[in-house]
Amino acid sequence: MYTYEGDFRSIKVRVAARYNGVEISMPEFKVGEDNETPAFREKSPLGKVPVLDTPEGSLFESSAIARYVARLRRDTELSGRTFFESGQVDAWVDFCSHQLEVPVSIVTFPIFGYTEFKKHIDAQGWKDLTSALEAMEEHLRFRTFFVGEKITLADIALASALHYPMTMVLDADARGPFPCVTRWFQTCVNQPEFVAEVGEVVMCTKRMFADGDSKTGGKKAGGKKAGGKKGDKKGDKKGADASAAAAPAPAPAPKKVKAKKWYEELEPSTMDLEDFKRFYSNAPTDEETGDRDYFAIMPEFWESKLDKAGFSIWFAEYNFNEENKVAFMTSNLVGGFVQRCDEVRKVAFGNMLIVGSEAPFRIVGCWMIRGQSIKPLLECNPDAEYYTWTKMDPEDAAQREKVGAMWCCYEDCQGVPVADAKMFK
Repeated sequence: MYTYEGDFRSIKVRVAARYNGVEISMPEFKVGEDNETPAFREKSPLGKVPVLDTPEGSLFESSAIARYVARLRRDTELSGRTFFESGQVDAWVDFCSHQLEVPVSIVTFPIFGYTEFKKHIDAQGWKDLTSALEAMEEHLRFRTFFVGEKITLADIALASALHYPMTMVLDADARGPFPCVTRWFQTCVNQPEFVAEVGEVVMCTKRMFADGDSKTGGKKAGGKKAGGKKGDKKGDKKGADASAAAAPAPAPAPKKVKAKKWYEELEPSTMDLEDFKRFYSNAPTDEETGDRDYFAIMPEFWESKLDKAGFSIWFAEYNFNEENKVAFMTSNLVGGFVQRCDEVRKVAFGNMLIVGSEAPFRIVGCWMIRGQSIKPLLECNPDAEYYTWTKMDPEDAAQREKVGAMWCCYEDCQGVPVADAKMFK
């Protein structure tokens, strides 16, 4: 694929390729030279990038390339699960191209120096960017992802387009009106496929400005004064040299000490959680149904696996179950909750259930976590505060039976139908 460094439009192509296991090479390419040749013009009529060479020919326009890569595999469902969902994905990819990428370019390109800053154009760019974010916020109000219940090309395209704004100009105050967009964006960019292409995404804490933007307070983006009198260049140079000579050598930076994780401060546990997860996952198979018989492993768990001092078990009940009137929205709510627990994956195990045969559905959960407090889960997952958490007593037979039912059931949990379940392990 031919592109240039800094082209955010190519991110969606590379991330989609990661999801589909497609290898894309990017040869050295000089915009302004290589794209002006007759050979390249045959690939891209206007000489624009990105361009993808395939065994069947070349493709231009980033969205067309991204769609092509997404459709190379059906099982990943990047283009949606159904024909209708495919249309929804296309709609949001087009929305991204016309309603988001254009204002993103207007707002961020002057900061890079790609284009000249002009106040009236910048103002229109911010207005259009805000309108796009408002539409996205409304759509995500009751959804985890833009289409269906998993990441599709729609999410990949939109999150890729927001990479520069979220890291350069949308600080905490600017993101304030868009909590759903912020939550969704952080969910997307923390997926392994995104991390592999763009690295760790650090959200903007202080807005960046372009040279010539008066909002910098009289300073350019680089920190130099934008105005002021011109001095004698020779004198200025001598003064600078004298100051440099007089200045003491900077002291070596203190060596940073890596802070310990909260669970590293606890007393060692006799239970290896990863060993337990393998133990659970390899439960024996029921000969009649062909399913794993998780109930069969619970006696050994209680008798010899569980470290009661090193781990605690908690029951969770959603506080607003009366609002769970639509099945797929309820499932999205639970899916988003589980995804936002990644920070405690090394020290937690749990299952979330949607129970009931008709609306309103109940969301309940059962979690095991290192230590004797549920606080770490509450701190890493903002949605956890919307649940009531009750600590389980390992000596209580009835509560043991409830844990077993919530971790091991398929279609029925203690007499109540299970509509859906999301395991975290």
